[in-house]
Amino acid sequence: MRLITDVPTIDGYAPRNYAMGYDRAKKAALWVAYPMHGYYTSGSAGSSSFTKDPDLPSEDQMGGTFATTYNRGHQLPNADRKVSSLANKQVYYYSNMTPQIASFNSPIWAALEGNVRTKWICSDTLYVVTGCHFDGSETTATDKSGQVCPVPTQYYKVLLRTRSGATGKAVADCTAAELKCIGFWYEHNTDSGQTPATCACTVSEIEARTGLTFFVNVPTAPKSVADPSDWEL
Repeated sequence: MRLITDVPTIDGYAPRNYAMGYDRAKKAALWVAYPMHGYYTSGSAGSSSFTKDPDLPSEDQMGGTFATTYNRGHQLPNADRKVSSLANKQVYYYSNMTPQIASFNSPIWAALEGNVRTKWICSDTLYVVTGCHFDGSETTATDKSGQVCPVPTQYYKVLLRTRSGATGKAVADCTAAELKCIGFWYEHNTDSGQTPATCACTVSEIEARTGLTFFVNVPTAPKSVADPSDWEL
């Protein structure tokens, strides 16, 4: 777990930036989990420079820009961490990047990221897991440092928050009726028909596809339900 230590503590604790499950063979985080709140997005921290993750061996990470049509796609976006220079720097670690088709990165995937940041964020905190998936048919991309990186075949997000967004309660203390969940599953291609509305699904569906279990500390999370109208879709 990464903490933000260059800002005042909250109730005696350093704010959490993000946690990840990193696959060294894939040179990618299979998931990145992080809280979203106005605390993190308000600020003036500018875009940092891409750099190696100091907690991982250099050879297990991407190493530079791609000579092909791939971007270095953030899993936790730059714009979601403006609160401090350290918070912003940490999202520019190569461990938070994957080779992402440029025209998928923006506008297709960026539209979903924008909804998370502006439409679904709330004062109770929105909990997000962003991940990439490899279904066995992946190709590879080579960056300018010579690192060969598998290219994800799918990307996903899963979200959890309170329905009202302003209960003042921790999600772990809420009933299922007080919570809402949704997932989004995108094929990594240039299909402009992929939108948050068309790619919405349940969190349980994404668990079945990835073999991962999300929101384990919130047993009341309604992971088998996803009503697009709850999310203004």
